[in-house]
Amino acid sequence: MPADKVREKFSQARKELSASLIERDEEIDLVLTALLAQEHVLLVGPPGCGKSLLLDSLLSWTGGKKFSILFTRFTVPEECFGPVSLTALKEDKYVRVTTGKLPEADFVFCDELFKASSAVLNTLLKILNERVFDAGDGVVRKVPLKLCVAASNEWASPDTGKELAAISDRFLFRKVVRPIMSRVGRESLLWRRRHDPVLSTTVTPDEVHAAHTAAAAVPWGKDAKQALEAILVELAKEGVRPGDRRQFKAVGAAQAYAWLNDANEVRSEHLEVLAHVLWDAPEEQPEV
Repeated sequence: MPADKVREKFSQARKELSASLIERDEEIDLVLTALLAQEHVLLVGPPGCGKSLLLDSLLSWTGGKKFSILFTRFTVPEECFGPVSLTALKEDKYVRVTTGKLPEADFVFCDELFKASSAVLNTLLKILNERVFDAGDGVVRKVPLKLCVAASNEWASPDTGKELAAISDRFLFRKVVRPIMSRVGRESLLWRRRHDPVLSTTVTPDEVHAAHTAAAAVPWGKDAKQALEAILVELAKEGVRPGDRRQFKAVGAAQAYAWLNDANEVRSEHLEVLAHVLWDAPEEQPEV
């Protein structure tokens, strides 16, 4: 399908999600931008703010294989990556059976991400960043993962270990989700009986790939390049110095957001999406 037709699908889904999910326009844009950039997104906020509803709606819109998991501190790697093959063990081989598990999914939803154990997080890190998985036989295989969306009720505290800091960094887009604030939004919440988005289209993994390719080709305008440089300089003055990887990936994030907004080049106004990219620790976000 031509990229313009795929863009129409993204635009339609954006409108339909916005019509159903109250005061969630920023979150909707962020998740769709992440899908276009083939990066990952983390939403953090109290229970009952619609995080799971948004993410479940997005996953119902995309085709391909899906995998969802609710992490607890008791979650074992087998639940996420598959059990060890008993047949292989009889031959003195340690190999996981990944059928129906995360390594075979195009789209993944991880709820309560920061409750996962170190054993799960260490394997998840490589999948999220390098899109590869070793089932135990020493063969590193590419995974089809296009997007991982995660939710948590709270940020990981700074003293909880390197694994949580590393897993947080693997999510390029990160945002706080707040309860409904306006009177109009509250009235809609209370007196409208249905809030489940009804999406009139679907999108296949091939179409997502076509959209990703088109978004990656969106050129940067001169003013936008200068604006990004100015932003990074000002952030440094405030003591906010995002890592090299985040700065590099910010370029693709802005391209994806520009494409989502039907622009033929990245302009300065498209850099607003980088408020959810160009920081490392959560306490730095207000400065951004």
